[in-house]
Parts: sequence; structure tokens; C-alpha cells
Amino acid sequence: MPELTNASYIESGLPTRDRQRDPEKTRQALESWFSTALPHRSDLHVTEVTLPRTAGVANETLLCETSWTEAGVARSAGYVVRVNSPDFLYKDADLTVHAEMYRVLGREPGIPVPAVVGLETDTGVLGEAFFVMERVEGRVPGDTPPFHTTGWVHDLVPSERAVLWRNAVEVMARLHQVDPAKVAFLDRPHLGPDGLRQDLAHWFDVAAWVARGRVDPVIAAAERWLRAHLPPTGITALAWGDSRLPNLMFSGLDVAAVFDWDMVCLAGAESDLAWWTVMDYSSTESVGVERLPGIGSPAQTVRRWQELVGRDAANLDFHLVYASYRLAVILRRLGDLYGATGAMAPETIEELRSNNFGQQYLVQILDLPHPHSITMTWPGLEI
Repeated sequence: MPELTNASYIESGLPTRDRQRDPEKTRQALESWFSTALPHRSDLHVTEVTLPRTAGVANETLLCETSWTEAGVARSAGYVVRVNSPDFLYKDADLTVHAEMYRVLGREPGIPVPAVVGLETDTGVLGEAFFVMERVEGRVPGDTPPFHTTGWVHDLVPSERAVLWRNAVEVMARLHQVDPAKVAFLDRPHLGPDGLRQDLAHWFDVAAWVARGRVDPVIAAAERWLRAHLPPTGITALAWGDSRLPNLMFSGLDVAAVFDWDMVCLAGAESDLAWWTVMDYSSTESVGVERLPGIGSPAQTVRRWQELVGRDAANLDFHLVYASYRLAVILRRLGDLYGATGAMAPETIEELRSNNFGQQYLVQILDLPHPHSITMTWPGLEI
């Protein structure tokens, strides 16, 4: 039986209808869209559209090349098109939030993001809403297989990896210091008085949406624990959401771009530190993979973050449970999406639904009864 060893299931994609997209029709549609969006570019052509092998469960990504004439000079550039998926992994997914995050952070020093060309909500162009970004050149740490086992990060020397890791933590720390008023569109006052309570209410709603009446005892126990241990002080501060190295692009050892805002919220920096921790462990200690020298451990990441922002991380015990809870819900949803396609063996689908690594972490952290075997150990976090 395949084990749930890391986050590769989240990124691997589902066989949705987007994979049947006709390349030439897509090229023509994008050429028309670019010509309207960038009217100052004469004789604009989309010369190539690359369709990925997998569409992704959160959204589809297309890469396109363009050429045009500007002031009599021939020019060319590459772009990334992010298209909504018809099979949503995340409840209430909104590409507008992604585009707006890139626009806001593009004005913040020290947080590199791609420039947004435009957002298209008319589904008549590509069949779904989409937005277009300038393409950033660089390399992304591997997720499947994990960069700790192979790939360009694996091939660096330890001193280079240490620089890469420090640069990543520094960018994350800068992100956490963005004034939340600049991302006020993330505020959901109908869900609670502060950002953390809003996000918690949102994820309880997501869990119910995923469950569809099917009670999972581990997730239910975690919800009771989270309600009982909610930090008394309200938190409203920017959180990346899916904070991890594979959501960064690097040019050399410098961060060239920060990506992925599917889980962005106002739950605060500690929620990101906890998510970084559980995602890190899921591809290293929890599965017996040796950490690459130079890539700081979760504890070292938290300590470095504390040095950068000038304060201690608070309530990490709560946030580690909360991160594991969100993982459990996401992977349960993913099991349903894969189950609907027949793309995975039934036993693997059942693992995703009832014994995924988020659930296994919760069982160990909260000392819960569990009828399934534990295949991913929880290493703990001592700062």
C-alpha cells in the first residue's frame, strides 16, 4: 500500500477536463486577450503555449511565449497563466485574491513576486477565470521527489544550502511584517473578531464541507481541542498560508519569487511557522529521510525568524495542532477528488481519507485513539 509520505499528493494534480485543452485554440484565445490587455504592443503574437502534463488540483498553469513590436523594436517575453480548476481543492477558491496579493506585495521591499498583467473573470475566454503574470526565471526546490533526496538543492554544497535557507526565512519574516491594512481584502469580519478566529471558523466550515456528514473522530477531536485552547489574545496579521521552500523560486541562492496564496489569511506569523514545520517533517524526519546539511530544521527556522522580527513566537503548540488539522482536512478532500476520478487505488484513497499524515500527526500530538497504524512519526518541536 502506498504510504502518504509527503505533500506530493497536494501538488500532483488530477485528470480534470483542462488536460483536454486544445493548444491552438488556447493560443488563439490568449493572443486575443493579450492584444486587448496590452494595446500598446503592435503586432502581438502568442507564439507558444505549453500545457502541463497535470492540471493541478488548485488551479491550472499555462506557460506562454509572446512576441511584439514596440517603438519599432522587436521584443519578446514569457508569461504564466493561472487558470481556475473546475475541481476545487479549496472551498471558496478565489483567483482574485491571488492576483491582489501579487499586486500588493509587488509594492513591498524585499518580497519578490511576479508582476500581474491582468485578471480575467470572463469564463468565455478559457472556460474558467484566470490571471496572467510575468514569468520569473529561476529554480524551485523539488517537491516530488523531495529536494532532500535529489535535484538541484541536493546538489549544492552545505554552505550554499545554508545561504538559500537563510534567504528564504528572511523573505518569510518580511512578509509577516506587512501592514495587515494593506491586505484588508483578506478580512472576514462575519467569521470572527480577529484574523486567527476568522481563519479557524473558515477551516471548521471547510471541514464540514469536506465531510458531507461523514464524521472523522480524529478531526472532530482536534476541533474540540482547538476550540478549548484558542489563544485569548486576538491576532490579525498576514500569514502566507502554504509556507514552505517549494513555494519559493530562487535565482542562484536568492529568492526570486514567492508563490501560492490558496491559504493566505490573517491568522498571523505563527500559523506559517507551524505549517513550515509540519510540511518540513513530512519529507524528512517523519519518513526517515536525512535532512540536507545547511537546510535549517524547523526549530532553527523558528529561532532565525525570532531573531529577524525581534520577538518570540507565541502559542506554537496551538498552531502545530491547527496546521496538522488543516492538513488532515485538505488530504481528506484530496482523497475524495481522486476517488471521483478512479486515478488511485482504493486503498490509497482510504488512506487519504482516514489515515493521512495530518491525522497521524494529530493522533500523536493529542494522544488520540486511532485504529490505523502510524507510519509517519511526529518528531516534536523544541525551541
